[in-house]
Amino acid sequence: MSLTLARDVLRRTFGYADFRPLQGRVVHHVLAGRDVLAVLPTGGGKSLCFQIPALASSGLTVVVSPLIALMEDQVTALAARGVGAAALNSTLDGAQQRAVTEQAATGRLRLLYVSPERLPRFCDELLAQGGRVDRLAVDEAHCIVEWGHDFRPSYRLLRRARAALGSPPCVALTASATPAVRREIHAALGLRRDAMEVVGSFDRPNLRLDVVPVVSRDDRLARLMVQVRTQRGTAIVYAPTRGLVESLTRVLVEGGVAAAPYHAGMQMTERHDVHERFLADRVRVVVATCAFGMGIDKSGVRLVAHWAVPATPESYYQEAGRAGRDGREARCVLYFHPADVILPRRQLDVTFPPERVLEQLWRDPAMRARQPAAVVAAADRLAVELRPDRGAVEWSAVRRRRREAERRLGAIAAYAKTRECRRRTLLAWFGEAVSRCGGCDRCDVARARR
Repeated sequence: MSLTLARDVLRRTFGYADFRPLQGRVVHHVLAGRDVLAVLPTGGGKSLCFQIPALASSGLTVVVSPLIALMEDQVTALAARGVGAAALNSTLDGAQQRAVTEQAATGRLRLLYVSPERLPRFCDELLAQGGRVDRLAVDEAHCIVEWGHDFRPSYRLLRRARAALGSPPCVALTASATPAVRREIHAALGLRRDAMEVVGSFDRPNLRLDVVPVVSRDDRLARLMVQVRTQRGTAIVYAPTRGLVESLTRVLVEGGVAAAPYHAGMQMTERHDVHERFLADRVRVVVATCAFGMGIDKSGVRLVAHWAVPATPESYYQEAGRAGRDGREARCVLYFHPADVILPRRQLDVTFPPERVLEQLWRDPAMRARQPAAVVAAADRLAVELRPDRGAVEWSAVRRRRREAERRLGAIAAYAKTRECRRRTLLAWFGEAVSRCGGCDRCDVARARR
């Protein structure tokens, strides 16, 4: 399939004159029927890497996507351009899901977005109706990795689902993957030995990376208020808990800042409203948990501030990378106190409760009433994996996940505390060397500018 034809589709359907260099490479390999792993930085135009091949060739492309809002945004945008696209997720009732599956089976769709949880059942229903999938796209592929920052267990079933579909060519896409994570994605999806890997630079020289030491909550709040009030343009403020998101939003609003909260505890309609108002510049600051994440496509964000350190370098890179997607200068500010790592470590203890407690709970279900809900939920989740009903439990895989999570938390804490170049420290995590100084807070260049 010709890249010239793909460029024509790009111009006619999306209005772009040409691909970005890495986009062109990915599209070329996808059109050639190769398996591809594409690691393109936030704002790198990953969706076009599977949308253009789907429109430039025949057949159905199934896109595995983790977020309903992201699916719906892309389907709406494609439908507005006259593209046959649909989404299959939990917002549809049974009749609607059957209708979408029938459209896919009878060739009326070019792109079908489906959640990883829904994919296995869709495969069975599609094949039963005589349908086929010509290409599989796995968006946010880092969700495959069991120690990753957005791990989704259902992503681990994709290899089996792909095999059930006849192992169609697969393109996996993510914005943040270390070399080890890339190897894990290859194995988990069963990518062919000749699969192509297209990895862009993780360096965003237009982003100024600052870490601001704080001594107390009031100090942190005062510094954040000054930063938000003096920074031009729109901003995102990330906070670790829903309660903190709500309280920071109130403080900002009381201080005259047009701010709105965003977290998973809000109704979907409320979250959608905040998202739309932010995109339309009717809200200047969104205060959010990590729920305000994948699929946020706003080019002019001038500030991303973190109230405290996130749990992994990947999380920080993804979230901070939502600043300056238009290529203009933007600031990424992380407020840091050494005690900030306490909350993420406690969250690890919730994700990985003591083995002794879990084994006691599995032996004696009556203990469930005496354990916190989070421990019971972890016990249920791990029971599916470890099958304690079959005898002695093998804990090695769970222990490995815990060690990896602790290593990532240690790495982001080291980034915040380093006396060396922060850009070099962050890029080294992804296996990349600094190409040039970005003028961050630890650099001589930055100090000379002050």
